[in-house]
Amino acid sequence: RNEKNHTSCSTLNMGTSVTSLFFTLTALWNGVSTFEYQTIGMYGNANQTVTLQDAGYISWTTNNSNYDNGQDIRVFFQAPVGKRIILIFQDMNIISDQFCLQFDRIVVYEGKTTTNHYVFSRLVCGTSHEDYVSTNNVITIRLMSGSINDGHFKILYTVFAPLKNGPSCTSGECMCSNGRCINETLQG
Repeated sequence: RNEKNHTSCSTLNMGTSVTSLFFTLTALWNGVSTFEYQTIGMYGNANQTVTLQDAGYISWTTNNSNYDNGQDIRVFFQAPVGKRIILIFQDMNIISDQFCLQFDRIVVYEGKTTTNHYVFSRLVCGTSHEDYVSTNNVITIRLMSGSINDGHFKILYTVFAPLKNGPSCTSGECMCSNGRCINETLQG
């Protein structure tokens, strides 16, 4: 299912807009744009690499249905080289203990990993969670569900480029107040 959303950012120097990222994320959250976002379902993409568009959603299925019990699925999400990924955990009902170690959980790893012994970057469970910003262009998201619970999640992602050479983005990008460059088609 595609969602319509709206973003806003500045194409001027970094100091010009102080609240652009806030408005971008708020607008995406509230869904007030004409830009069509893809929804990527983890179900059916187990152990696959999914190439990310500029922004969209990650859910269990493309129609946001609940996941089943007894799941252990990894999906690798890849942005273009030189870009990074921000995850915003929007709609969550992932039942677990207070440490996200029993029952259901999402684990976010930096890079592409299939081993259980890899150091995880973030454990996610409950009904809300703080945003996650990757350190490179590939992340692994793993969903593990117990034998007695089912739940759902909807994660908003945005692909961005951190500023590296001077105070401006490349052609086709606009700059947010935090120095992240996003595709100008996301601009409101």
